[in-house]
Amino acid sequence: MSDSFRQATGRKVVSRTSAQDVGTVSHFLVDVKERRIAAVVVGRGKKARLVDWEHVSGFGLDAVMVSDEGAFRSALDDRERSGVDGSLDLVGKRVLTDRGNEVGTLDDVTFDPETGVVQMLRIGDREIPAGSLLGSGSYAVVLDRREEAAP
Repeated sequence: MSDSFRQATGRKVVSRTSAQDVGTVSHFLVDVKERRIAAVVVGRGKKARLVDWEHVSGFGLDAVMVSDEGAFRSALDDRERSGVDGSLDLVGKRVLTDRGNEVGTLDDVTFDPETGVVQMLRIGDREIPAGSLLGSGSYAVVLDRREEAAP
């Protein structure tokens, strides 16, 4: 079973220990090298906080469960601050190959809700394996050049 960034955005985040609603998923911070979700960004603007994937105890269709309210943290560096403010959000980004040719716009990302491993990238009607992902930043997502010639 898999989930997607678009489907998960806006989902309630609940503390497992207090059973309190502690916010909603706004987007994800992805570790491109590991091709997995590093953290979930909860809330928006100055109130946005990170929850490292290790503290996500369940990622269901109705709610995302976190271990407790102590699992939330602020951004630790510039990259995480960019992630919290949404400029590193993969969905909606321009997609380029490592040769600099545009492939399209990243429409969605599917992932395993048990492990946080990114599985597929959706660009239009194409599904591209996450293994093609080479980099991401505020300007674009970069894929392996083999995606350039794919139908």
